[in-house]
Amino acid sequence: MKKYARLLSLVLAVLMCCSLLGGCSGNKAKGQVIIGNSTEANGDWAYGAFTSSINATDQDVITLTDDTVTVTSNESGDYVINKTVVKNYERSEDADGNVTYTIEINKGLKFNNGDPINAVNFLAWPLFTLSAAGKEMGTTTAAYDQIPGGTEYREGKVSYLAGYRLLGDYKFSMTTLKVGPSGTAYLPYYYELANASARAVNLDYWFGEGWTVKDDGEGAYLVKTDGTALAADLIKDKVTAAQYATSDRVTAGPYNLVSFDKSANQITLEVNENYAGDFNGRKPSIAKLIIVKTEDDTVIDTIATGGIQIYSGIADGNQVNAAIDLIDKGTIDSSYCQYDRAGFGYFQFACDLGPAQYKEFRQAVAYLLDRNEFAKTFCEGWGGVVHGPYCTAFSMYKDSKDLLAQKLNTYDYNPTEAVKLLEQAGFVYNEDGTDYTSGIRYKKVTAEEATNYEQFCKKVGNDILMPAKLNWASSEGNSVSDLLVTMLANGSATKEAGVEITQNLMTFPELLNYMYRQDAYGLGGDYSVPTYNMFNLATGWSSGAYDFSYEFTTDPGYLEEGYNTTHLYDEELDKLSMDMVYGVKPDDYATYLKTWQDFVIRYNEMLPRVPLYANIYVSIYPNTIKNYQENSFWGYSRAILYADYIGD
Repeated sequence: MKKYARLLSLVLAVLMCCSLLGGCSGNKAKGQVIIGNSTEANGDWAYGAFTSSINATDQDVITLTDDTVTVTSNESGDYVINKTVVKNYERSEDADGNVTYTIEINKGLKFNNGDPINAVNFLAWPLFTLSAAGKEMGTTTAAYDQIPGGTEYREGKVSYLAGYRLLGDYKFSMTTLKVGPSGTAYLPYYYELANASARAVNLDYWFGEGWTVKDDGEGAYLVKTDGTALAADLIKDKVTAAQYATSDRVTAGPYNLVSFDKSANQITLEVNENYAGDFNGRKPSIAKLIIVKTEDDTVIDTIATGGIQIYSGIADGNQVNAAIDLIDKGTIDSSYCQYDRAGFGYFQFACDLGPAQYKEFRQAVAYLLDRNEFAKTFCEGWGGVVHGPYCTAFSMYKDSKDLLAQKLNTYDYNPTEAVKLLEQAGFVYNEDGTDYTSGIRYKKVTAEEATNYEQFCKKVGNDILMPAKLNWASSEGNSVSDLLVTMLANGSATKEAGVEITQNLMTFPELLNYMYRQDAYGLGGDYSVPTYNMFNLATGWSSGAYDFSYEFTTDPGYLEEGYNTTHLYDEELDKLSMDMVYGVKPDDYATYLKTWQDFVIRYNEMLPRVPLYANIYVSIYPNTIKNYQENSFWGYSRAILYADYIGD
């Protein structure tokens, strides 16, 4: 009897383990779910190598298809070692304070095509993005200054990266400098575990047959097996094809990309049978995912007719109420979860172009919009206004509410104050150079100040007059854009203040290209000349890490790499964004918090972006699945892996 009881307890333990880790091998994924997404995919699967930030939908697809990484974030948004990938890791620090992570990966990991995953697969991507060949191809990275030998490698002076070492078939190391060649201190670093992060990529898929990683004792390097050295012209076409592939990607995540129909904005994913599991060992239960682009004016009808089953992170309050009403009435057999959004909506200035280069002008525009009414109208009770680059989900905000209430300018709707600021900024003339009376305001500027904005300026005698005009790049089919038109661009206060905002509708990838000032998404145009100085966007955090380093850099090298899309060159903001995380030990929350507060206060004054709202997100999901739960740092691309398909 005791033997039987022991056997029974063992079976129960195994079953419990299978449940926690995603099911035993005999559990077959089944069913499908259709997911609606309001953000148009760019179809760029290069992990943000060619931009300073990743499109939200692209990032979700990467998470779902390509998550074999050494470090990931957990349900709480904290960085953790991915033990499904990492067998062992060691942290060591030398006499100079440089830190090395030595990582041994587990054997038996595979790509979706069956190819084995070895140490070379984790070194290959940084060796490409940091290389001179990568730079020539337009890769964006600030990491070269942080790695021993990184600057020389980036400049093409050496063919190997001294700080990255190949130590065996399943072992490699990565070193971070305490102080880089530029003099910047990189250690301690508040999110130091992120320095141990590496992603497995398939070399044949990304670079072509015959490429591998070698290490002759000085550092790791990419090379062909016949000895051919890395060069941009040898890999560019292959990298581009892999970057924008619409099917048959070689990846190592829970799902495979079956197809991406750009014209229909539809992405189809199916289970990867070779997937080893996420950091908990969890494998997918749902066999097929279809991700479709939603349109604001038809999304509720699409949900009601079953065209969408999961609609994650609904931002528009009208849509939230309508979706919940469908559930309450029994029109759809669904449930919903709600949580504070880890992000906020805003419109952004290009702070080096036209009138947006003047702080007082940016502040004046903020005063011309009733942001409280905007948030109330857009969120419909499911969110509110914020006054800086934060969201209510962050512990830093919760620990700073009283201070921020005292220190932040709330820019309450005040057309009179807006006019005062416009006058302070020098917009005190009519278009003929006489003192301002009516119409659009003008400011006398130098030829340098008018650079790239000459088409809007007036030449009166020897004077150059710049209009108080914003050239707005606006995403199409967007309810935020529509509301900004009504409440700001066409608002009576804007017109009466002498400001003009011209809306230019375009696709979201086009908008991002103009913001990045490069053809980051392969649309085939020249976006290098600054054209627009206002963009409406939103941002979100997929983890609890709040790291704005380099986002406001004034360093010419990093600007060349594509950082600082607001083009606000404020040394104090740049310093605070770096000091927030660099020079702060991982356990020193007090120092981190104080610098975070100072950063938010300075940001609020300089106003490179005008925050509009921070939502309470609502996500609906069908009752054909159970155990589906999103939170602030755990979106659908993570939550779907823990959902079980139970059918009708």
